[in-house]
Amino acid sequence: MAFKNEVVSDADIDRYKLPFPKGEGRWWTRDAERDYYLWGGLVGNLAYEETQEGWFYLFVHGKIYDICIEPSQPKKDDKAQETVFHWKNITSINPEPSGANREIVIGILKEALKCFGFDGRKSIYHPRYRVSFGF
Repeated sequence: MAFKNEVVSDADIDRYKLPFPKGEGRWWTRDAERDYYLWGGLVGNLAYEETQEGWFYLFVHGKIYDICIEPSQPKKDDKAQETVFHWKNITSINPEPSGANREIVIGILKEALKCFGFDGRKSIYHPRYRVSFGF
């Protein structure tokens, strides 16, 4: 099974002690078979701030990583009829995974973000998208 974007169930809110009110329909990106999840999204309002950040929580092997990523603005690829989302670089990750574990965590993060896209929902604004990385 692979990652997919879905609404978090009330049972999963309890199971993982997520900070969501039950019944609100919050979204996450989850691989239920491997028991991994990603939730979060863009933080910052471009009307008031120059930049936004992607702030995420990635659950891998029973551990939660708090990750901040610098995004680029989405670009329209008219030839391919899709939107391209580019995640530039990771600005912080806590706790910091070490050695080979870092490569595993970053690989799982990329896998989850490919599904997440730019908003983690089945977007009506960007039904066809591609995700790229600078890290």
